[in-house]
Amino acid sequence: MKHQHIASSRRLLWLAVVALLLVAGDARAQRGAELPDTVTRRAVDIWSEGTRMAGDLYAPRDMATNANLPAIVMSHGWGGTKAGLVGVGSRLAAQGYVVLAFDYRGWGESDGKLVVQGDMPERDADGIVTVRAREIRNVVDPLDQTRDIQRAFDFVAGESNVDTTRIGYWGSSYSGAHAVWVAANERRAVCVVGQVAAADSRSLAAVSWAGQDIAEHARLQAIRRARGEIAPLPQGTDKAPNLNGWAHLDKVLAYNPVDDAGQITIPLLVIDAENEELFDRHIAGELAIQRAQANGAPAEYAVIPGITHYQVYNDSFEEATQMAVDWFAGCWK
Repeated sequence: MKHQHIASSRRLLWLAVVALLLVAGDARAQRGAELPDTVTRRAVDIWSEGTRMAGDLYAPRDMATNANLPAIVMSHGWGGTKAGLVGVGSRLAAQGYVVLAFDYRGWGESDGKLVVQGDMPERDADGIVTVRAREIRNVVDPLDQTRDIQRAFDFVAGESNVDTTRIGYWGSSYSGAHAVWVAANERRAVCVVGQVAAADSRSLAAVSWAGQDIAEHARLQAIRRARGEIAPLPQGTDKAPNLNGWAHLDKVLAYNPVDDAGQITIPLLVIDAENEELFDRHIAGELAIQRAQANGAPAEYAVIPGITHYQVYNDSFEEATQMAVDWFAGCWK
């Protein structure tokens, strides 16, 4: 009994230390997360491909009933959630924008896809079935994520105070890659900012899975998944070292928005960290901007000197956020 008590005490102490570290890390990642008095925040539900996503809608507190404001859609990076977007989102809303931040399907406060366990039962006359299902959480699927972004554009376009001719997008890290995709493919977007933009998943994979033939592994995983030899959706497999969540590898490796950057015609700002360690920024964000500029787009590439990837969220938070504020202001002045 004494040994059990000691083990239990040690476990509780370990859990307390872990919780403290997580809270400290979360607070560090969310610098500027206080909601200013000049901004309101309203929880909303967004539907994407039959699944509910959780969103936060920010707006100026003094917004007039008949206001017709620009809007900005925001989404989080590889393993983040909308909780980490409070600082940037509220800062942009304070500038006079309606801002929609949301969690991708299966992340944060959003619902996840369901995979039926066992055989599908008979449906009733209304097409209703009662099933036992597994919810899929924390999967990084870039194709699903870009669809979720489109649904967020749909949602914000339905807000009565939004000028649908002035909708922008802000994303960071893997959503910084989505910023390049949005600029090239989402026709409702008229102004875009991407920071530390991992716009070439091949480079990201080469760093994260260094020393492995990750392309061959992804190919085999896709075959096994299609044949029912492994779970139909990644859950507990193919975690990128030092990154949260499970990668849908074949989709990740096929997702390289830098290849679409030559189609961009709208204003795009990419903010990079000089000492980016997760991918080669020169063949990701920098190359995307070069290709956009070659197509005549008013695109700019800004590098914050002396910082690494994650420092953009803390040490350089103010600098990077001000760049985004100034960029959007320039689009809609």
